[in-house]
Amino acid sequence: MIDVSLSMQATDVQPTRIAEAQTGAKAFADSLTPGINLGLESFAGTATMLVSPVPDHTATTNAIDHLQLAERTATGEAIFTALQAIDTLAGVLGGSDHPPPARIVLESDGKQTVPADRDDPRGAFTAARAAKQKNVPISAISFGTPHGAVDIEWQHIPVPVDDPSLHTIADLSGGAFFAATSADEVKASYASLKEQIGYETVRADASRPWLVLGSVTIALGAGTALVLTRRLP
Repeated sequence: MIDVSLSMQATDVQPTRIAEAQTGAKAFADSLTPGINLGLESFAGTATMLVSPVPDHTATTNAIDHLQLAERTATGEAIFTALQAIDTLAGVLGGSDHPPPARIVLESDGKQTVPADRDDPRGAFTAARAAKQKNVPISAISFGTPHGAVDIEWQHIPVPVDDPSLHTIADLSGGAFFAATSADEVKASYASLKEQIGYETVRADASRPWLVLGSVTIALGAGTALVLTRRLP
């Protein structure tokens, strides 16, 4: 899931947070083990599943180039949307009493704004706990620094990254947190993720879709933004 909130225009991560997030996400998708189901979700005030999880990663890499920024950030809603996509894929695959392994990769730069309370029934912390119950860890990658800012309608607005919230989301879900303030840190974050996402060939009846399953990954970051009351979320 990729953050498309307006704060992602900040240039504290060069050239911008959103551009570096796109570059890292594409490199990750291109190098991911063939056969692993990969999807793409973006969100700001609402969540949109742009590409449902599929073994062919071409659609995901193409969609990453066409992301559009928008206002506000509903982090919890984005996580719930990813979990629903995972459940849908598990139902289609069938062939086992247990759902296939899955992971959510959450790219973010700050704090949920819709709803304001992260412990709200649709909030980010509630969604992270739901992910834990489903055994779906969330790997949160933080894009930004405490000194980020954007210029909107002649106003210079600070947009500091909110690492503590992202760290909590990862911890609650049983996942991991990564900070990405530079291109090198982005590469290191994704290299670590690729080690965590396994691949498994299962001997079975060829009529079953579990023949080559691997891991189910809903990638590439749900965005968070910042708590601001003007044009920014």
